[in-house]
Amino acid sequence: MGSDLDEVCIDSKGTVYAADEKVLYRKEDSGNNWAAVFSAQLNDDRINFVSAREQGIFVCTNNGVFASSDGKTAWKKIFKGMGSKENNVLHVAFSKDNRLYLSTGAGLFISSSGGLEWSKDGMGGAGLGLRWVEFLNDEIFVAAEKGVYKNSGKGWKRTFVTAREYAEYDAETADESPAAAKPVNSIAIAGDNVFLATDSGIFISGDKGETWQDFVSAGLMSLKIKRVLFKDVLCAITNKGVFIFSDKDKLWQNLYKGMDTKNIGGAAIDKENCLWAATGKGLYKTKIPSFFKPASGFSPDTGLGKEIGRILESFKNEPGIRDVQYAAIEYAEVHPDKIKHWRESARKKALLPNVSIGLDRYVTDYWHWDSGTNPDTLQKGKDAVSWDLKMAWDMSELIWNSDQTSIDTRSKLMAELRDDIMNEVTRTYFERRRLQIDLLVSPPKDFKTGLEKELRLQEL
Repeated sequence: MGSDLDEVCIDSKGTVYAADEKVLYRKEDSGNNWAAVFSAQLNDDRINFVSAREQGIFVCTNNGVFASSDGKTAWKKIFKGMGSKENNVLHVAFSKDNRLYLSTGAGLFISSSGGLEWSKDGMGGAGLGLRWVEFLNDEIFVAAEKGVYKNSGKGWKRTFVTAREYAEYDAETADESPAAAKPVNSIAIAGDNVFLATDSGIFISGDKGETWQDFVSAGLMSLKIKRVLFKDVLCAITNKGVFIFSDKDKLWQNLYKGMDTKNIGGAAIDKENCLWAATGKGLYKTKIPSFFKPASGFSPDTGLGKEIGRILESFKNEPGIRDVQYAAIEYAEVHPDKIKHWRESARKKALLPNVSIGLDRYVTDYWHWDSGTNPDTLQKGKDAVSWDLKMAWDMSELIWNSDQTSIDTRSKLMAELRDDIMNEVTRTYFERRRLQIDLLVSPPKDFKTGLEKELRLQEL
């Protein structure tokens, strides 16, 4: 089996399937033996998604959908669209009435015959760039290019906006709309709650997608959520690793032990409550730790506030989050004043002239032959040297300087870099602080656990 894996899924019998860009592998036994059971045919074909259902194993590619009832042989192409966008299938799902739904680049395709016949749902013109489809009872949720759409049987309705209504890019206003920065990558259902994994964090709806709120982000080292899944516990795949949500502590915990990469594609949870992660360095498996029930809350007269104040007082000699953020910005040289200085310098540039200096020496008569004597003699004449100094101003640059265009581009890139640095520093700072508080409030009872937490603290 290859090491650069993108997807993993587990069927009802516990058989594990893992896929890279080209090949789907099947775990043959309880050991570590894997067999290639499916391969993308053409050079430019790739596997986008793999799903294990009671009906069989389904492989979504950029050249249609393939299925096998036993996951080993007799692979059949059950869907082929018209053109590259329809053929590019990113997700497959089954409704409770066993209808098959495909998310493609050009719309939603539905089959009531197990893939023999297909019908296209144009979603009222909104079915472009579909990424995911999920079901909550009779409600259908689809993640599309412009947002999340919901269908309760009365037509499609957009309930979560992720993109502008116009395609033209405006550098001055692009950052003003938070919705433009959070495309939905996946959808998960947990009871009556709907979760969205976006590039700007996780969103939750408890009213069947009518309203959305930011979900807890404490503990996450990145808000770029590739995928969210639920099976007894809530799991988030980010570009900084795998995280499990603790309902008791109301924070995310990083499952980093034994995993030497953060390049994670898909994940799946088996019947034994083990999480499998497909990564750029192979397939990883870890046992999900058990979590306590949510705390019921504290009464106002328990003295909790004083106790919290006493604990936080232990860190008064350490720099605060603002100090750390400012130091990081200064170290990376991404302070906003840097752009202001560039703009001021560009405006002042017009006050300084372009200076050119010229020097010319006339040598034709400097040395010459005197033919009046016999024989002719070489005579030295006067040295003729001339010079000039030119100064020129382009006063139009007082109004508009062409360097402003370059500064605008660099300003946007610097703002994005500064936000990334701030997010990384903030999450690392508070992850370290939570670990410090955990060591103070609940000291480990065994040596190994205490050593692991101390090493993690030093790492942060």
